[in-house]
Amino acid sequence: MAELTYRLFMVATVAMLAGTVFLLMSSREVDPKWRRGVYVSAIVTGIAWYHYQKMTVSFASGDFDTPLRYVDWILTVPLMLVEVIAVTSVGAVAAAKFKNWGLAAVVMIGAGYYGETASAGSQQYWIGFVVSMAAYVYILRALQAEGGDLKAAESEQFEKIKQLILVGWVIYPVGYLAPLVGGDLGDLRELLYTIADMINKIGLGVLVLGMARIKSGEKA
Repeated sequence: MAELTYRLFMVATVAMLAGTVFLLMSSREVDPKWRRGVYVSAIVTGIAWYHYQKMTVSFASGDFDTPLRYVDWILTVPLMLVEVIAVTSVGAVAAAKFKNWGLAAVVMIGAGYYGETASAGSQQYWIGFVVSMAAYVYILRALQAEGGDLKAAESEQFEKIKQLILVGWVIYPVGYLAPLVGGDLGDLRELLYTIADMINKIGLGVLVLGMARIKSGEKA
């Protein structure tokens, strides 16, 4: 398991870099009004690329630095919500969503870190999980309520974005709970987190790019 997880860290590092380059190059195909979401997507994968270099080295040392993972998430998860909002809303409405969704994302990540740094099954572990999941549900409910005023092609693309987040984010709590199965499943947890990061960060970036293209008058 350790070898597989280590190799996946390496794959994720390269994938995040490739995603960043692809998104930046593709941003030229989008109307300037809608480029912000694509740029933010590239920032997300760029930050992840930097941190995955660090995490790969840390994992190879045999003593994985968990805070590295959460430093990445505290930066990238709010930005992932920003990239979605940037291609669906503008003005004061977008600003309000940035504030509310961003705060919920910070609570979700902060509580997850609080719980994950405790022993599995402890009171702190479960408090962190419950608070994090409450913020998680709030974000998903808010996201699922979005997109009612979008046009046909835009609505179809936004449904893909919502489904990606709905399915992709489920992997994180599964990874969090993995140690409860028994034994040392730290490697499995990191493997699941890495898979989820690639799906959610790169996949979301590609779908946001598609939405920006549609809004620019171009088929995705």
